[in-house]
Amino acid sequence: MVKTTVNIRDDIYKKLVREAVEKYGNTKNLSRLINEKLEKAEGEIRASKVDSDEVRKRLKIVQESAGSWKIRKSGKQYVKEIRAGWKGRLKKMSL
Repeated sequence: MVKTTVNIRDDIYKKLVREAVEKYGNTKNLSRLINEKLEKAEGEIRASKVDSDEVRKRLKIVQESAGSWKIRKSGKQYVKEIRAGWKGRLKKMSL
């Protein structure tokens, strides 16, 4: 542990003191409370960085794969061809 001096606005200090008293029953654990809050904030920052890295990876995959399937026909044209194929198959099967 390192001791240091930090300037905190009065309203924030009062809030921290109140929270320390509620959580630990005294202000002796004010440093402990501040450390917990800093560790939590640091963890959230790391988690958001991991999330944003994951999003970037997935976006890159999507961008690289875009165009790997070329749409040569409209949906309407595709459906007509499929249905025409059914008719041919039904005739071959004598149905």
